[in-house]
Amino acid sequence: MIEILAQLLFGWPAILVTVILAIIGLVRNNYRYLAAAAILAFPFAWFLSGFPIIRSPVFLLPLFLFSSAYLMYRGHEMFAWIMAVPFFLAILLLFYLISAQ
Repeated sequence: MIEILAQLLFGWPAILVTVILAIIGLVRNNYRYLAAAAILAFPFAWFLSGFPIIRSPVFLLPLFLFSSAYLMYRGHEMFAWIMAVPFFLAILLLFYLISAQ
């Protein structure tokens, strides 16, 4: 049971749900989806950073989504899209690293 929960919070299902929520939030100009995606991004971002000893800046990925949600809330759609790009690039890099093995 604990393995299934860990897989759902730290694995590819969590990453895919986060990416889908972020895309929906950006396309619909809805900051709530972006905030939900940022909250879901915390567990796997901290896991990828090597928590509790932080070895990489990957733990900052949810901050990009939170800032994108804030910019969307304030009505700056273009800047919200630009702030979300590093998150998507990091996930794309992770996908390529995993698939190359």
